[in-house]
Amino acid sequence: MPGGLEERRKTTMEHENTTATNRRKWRVFYTQSRAEKQCETRLVQREIDVFLPKCEVVRQWKDRKKKVIEPLFRNYIFACVDEQDRLRVLKTPGIVRCVSFGGTPALVDTAEVEQLKIAQQDPARLRLVDAPLPTLGKTVTITDGPLRGLRGEVAQHRGLYHIILRVTAIQQAVRVHVPAAWVEADR
Repeated sequence: MPGGLEERRKTTMEHENTTATNRRKWRVFYTQSRAEKQCETRLVQREIDVFLPKCEVVRQWKDRKKKVIEPLFRNYIFACVDEQDRLRVLKTPGIVRCVSFGGTPALVDTAEVEQLKIAQQDPARLRLVDAPLPTLGKTVTITDGPLRGLRGEVAQHRGLYHIILRVTAIQQAVRVHVPAAWVEADR
């Protein structure tokens, strides 16, 4: 009989873990200025599922140029949390608030996070789109190179193709540069 009790406890714990996973959603948190990487480190230490998209940029000082990795979206960090973990994130030093619209916390679609993770494999190709979001273009898939499988909207600038990834929860977009031969229109 003791084995049966242990078996039920194990099943109950597995059910609770599955239920907690189902309630977890990607949310956007606003950080203090230039605190994104520290917040990422602290949240990882707290065992929170966190994602901080980064890009490679060239910075120039008086005497040299250097490639550095910076957060793609300044002051924003993504975390996949349930309500309990959301409160833990808000208690983390450097986190200012959970981004919300109309009092409702902003949720990021899992597919958008996955798209950013694919694009993150080659951070040198990422650039934040400074202009307002372009009008909806043709949806394409990258068929070659390190970003294979990435889907987004196509934009063309000076003969170069760019894929626009939208993160609607924070009303931002990212431009990824790829050769035209790597792009195939979706049907």
